[in-house]
Amino acid sequence: MHSALIKRDITLAMRRPGEVLTPIGFFLMIASLFPLAIGPSDEILSLVRPAILWIAVLLAALPSFDKLYHQDYHNGFIDKLILKRMSLWEYAVMRMIGHLLVMGLPLLATLPVIALFFAIDIAVIPLLAVIIAIGLIALTLLGSIAASLTLGARQSSVLSAVLILPLAFPILIFGTLASRAVIEGGDYVSHLALLASACLFLVVLSPAATFYALRNAAQER
Repeated sequence: MHSALIKRDITLAMRRPGEVLTPIGFFLMIASLFPLAIGPSDEILSLVRPAILWIAVLLAALPSFDKLYHQDYHNGFIDKLILKRMSLWEYAVMRMIGHLLVMGLPLLATLPVIALFFAIDIAVIPLLAVIIAIGLIALTLLGSIAASLTLGARQSSVLSAVLILPLAFPILIFGTLASRAVIEGGDYVSHLALLASACLFLVVLSPAATFYALRNAAQER
């Protein structure tokens, strides 16, 4: 079941490329408009570019979290898994991995373009990509909890955003500080360790919380 679920996510993404291109376009639009609005001042841009980068990452990823389980819930796929006594815990983990591959990798691939807008040294892009990848994993784990808790609710996308945004502040703060240190050539290890710790905490919490939320949502249909 593991590889089949991931292959299904990739196949669906290839059949509906708009769903993949929309977050990328949104990410590029946000990241490019801020430097244009700020103007040519390198001093101001150097102060705000890490924060803008992470805000763009969050806003680009946020709408996609509601789609994690929404379709499978409404078309009865989750009910079929329960009837066949398949593990919802494993299903949730595979959906998160598939989502990261479909949404996260394309976003990371646009970083060299973003570096041009923000005047970031191309040499720091690999390390910056690692930091943003950890942040995307943490945000996806958080988004999985929110998406599973709001299944079946009206305006579920709005409710998911309300749940995610306050809890995402530590991820944004640690990610911004680590990114600023990398871009400016400072000590990023402590900030990266805090971001990784938040991610590891969600790695433990998210699959279990998602499992119980999915099971309860299926039972209450």
